[in-house]
Amino acid sequence: MMERMQLSATAITPRVQRWLQKPKPAMMLHLFDQVINLSDADGEIISVVQSKIKPGPFSLLIAEERPFPTLIHPHATVAKTKTSLIIGPLEIVHRAAKLWHPIPDWQRLQERQAEWLWSLDEMQTAINKRLDYLGAIGPANFANLFQATIAELLAVKFETDPVAWQTAVAKLAGFGPGFTPAGDDFLVGFLFGLWATRPAAEAAKMAKVVVETAVPRTTQLSAAWLQAAGRGEAVEPWHELVNALLTHADWQLPLQKILRTGTTSGVAAVMGFVTAVANAAR
Repeated sequence: MMERMQLSATAITPRVQRWLQKPKPAMMLHLFDQVINLSDADGEIISVVQSKIKPGPFSLLIAEERPFPTLIHPHATVAKTKTSLIIGPLEIVHRAAKLWHPIPDWQRLQERQAEWLWSLDEMQTAINKRLDYLGAIGPANFANLFQATIAELLAVKFETDPVAWQTAVAKLAGFGPGFTPAGDDFLVGFLFGLWATRPAAEAAKMAKVVVETAVPRTTQLSAAWLQAAGRGEAVEPWHELVNALLTHADWQLPLQKILRTGTTSGVAAVMGFVTAVANAAR
């Protein structure tokens, strides 16, 4: 019998707390070096992530730096107790984990957008430096189709032509390369741009349309990220970017962190953010 290894969780989100308290069976969805994705019987996902991965909307952060596949196998069973999450031989104790709230201060960013809108041109310049790479790793003609669909979304306003706006969203959902498709990553950033530029009630209404349109057209993991973004929830580097924009600090460092996320995820998400902000500013 394999000896149990006990690890301590250092950070937890309210959503993960609720997930752990639900009396629902769970199973492993994905096993990576630094991330384990778990799904319960309701299809709700949480991620156990190592210290090099920043906190996110549905993450349980642990202080561990050994590749997960060296510790457990892909078919390990999952169980919950009141104070721990058990995955095969790993027992992750979460009773002392610090609570991390995943929603940046979108309201203040929206209220003070006149102070940071000037940064859009520089953000676009940072995106442009990576666009060739995005096109190089995608399927044939992906970059052109991606840009054309983004142009459609930018050309119409939700208030005046909601059908055309929703059609463009539908084209992006599940589209493109990446473990989470680039089109979904774009929509995650687009949702952040809505929260950053529009009053909460208006952003929530538009986000609901994006999420309801995109979720049925993509994967379970991408759907979880879209649903989180629809609630305004973001990974830590987006919090850092929001705080930098609010305090007039150097926002290039958190922006670069985001741009370096995944193969295409960060670049596509920043493209979405800039598109939504530009759309609102017209």
